[in-house]
Amino acid sequence: MKALQFVEVGKPLQIAEVPKPRAGPGGLVFKVKACGICGSDLHAVEVPGLLQPGSVLGHEYCGEVVEVGPGSEGWKVGDRLAALPASPCGTCPECRAGLHSACSQIIAQGFDPRMPGAYAEYSTCMARLAIKLSDVLSNNDAATIEPLAVGLNAWKTARTESGASVLIVGAGVIGLAVAKWARFFGAGDIGISEMVPARIARARSVAENVVIDAAQYADPVAEFERQTGRKPSVIFECVGRPIIAQLIGMAPPHAELVLVGTGMQPEHFTVVSAALKRLRMTFAFAYVPSDFPFVQRMLEERRVTVDGLVTATVSLDEAPAMFEKLSKPNDHCKVLITP
Repeated sequence: MKALQFVEVGKPLQIAEVPKPRAGPGGLVFKVKACGICGSDLHAVEVPGLLQPGSVLGHEYCGEVVEVGPGSEGWKVGDRLAALPASPCGTCPECRAGLHSACSQIIAQGFDPRMPGAYAEYSTCMARLAIKLSDVLSNNDAATIEPLAVGLNAWKTARTESGASVLIVGAGVIGLAVAKWARFFGAGDIGISEMVPARIARARSVAENVVIDAAQYADPVAEFERQTGRKPSVIFECVGRPIIAQLIGMAPPHAELVLVGTGMQPEHFTVVSAALKRLRMTFAFAYVPSDFPFVQRMLEERRVTVDGLVTATVSLDEAPAMFEKLSKPNDHCKVLITP
């Protein structure tokens, strides 16, 4: 089958012929219908030593089951699925508590050669971490369950009360997902700060209260207060680049900073600058298994929509060029690979 492989830092991904996966115990093999290109993937290929040559990325996917492994009861060939893209041990205290991302033995799909991702014609998942999709959801919508679950988990991570004022820094797909859940769960004023014109326009299209052009306003907190009459009590970082020092500098006293972007570069800031303001800093990562069926249900009932978030679809053959394009400043939100 065809797959998109990592070669080395500084070189484009390449198309390669690789063996089609087989379904192991408790596993499923599925034909990939759509897989999102994630900011985490774009960051990962820049970090020396993180990925092994030949790694196949891709963890935001939906597909159709083509092989059912032993012990995968309840599944059959032809079922449509989305899945948590990982293989945790399932027995440690963290797994038993539902915190699979904290499992010390977890295999992160796409980042570990033992579990290649879905930038390919076929891929695998754990049956116990997969959800069945109805015909209500399109493949494109189903492939957004994973990033919407990231936004949902970020919202739940914050100590946020109904009516709270919220500022989101970054209007990529995760920033917009957080904004959608903020609206869903009853936040008050919701602001999004962004500097790319196309993303600013997209943020306005999701009908948030305040959209701030970060290229024009160096301090989005001050602009948020000017427009709403109050300071944000929660600031979500959805950029994935070094920004903590800047957020601390502009945050109002007693605010909570929720770091959602999976930044992989070192950050430099002083603790005392945050301590003097009595700030709370929370790190949000991934999701819990119950987030996936919740997101699926909200999408099926149209209580949350992803209209306008998917800005392009590309074939596997077109994916290397698109991946390079997305690694530089661009106007896209979510791009899907559709093998």
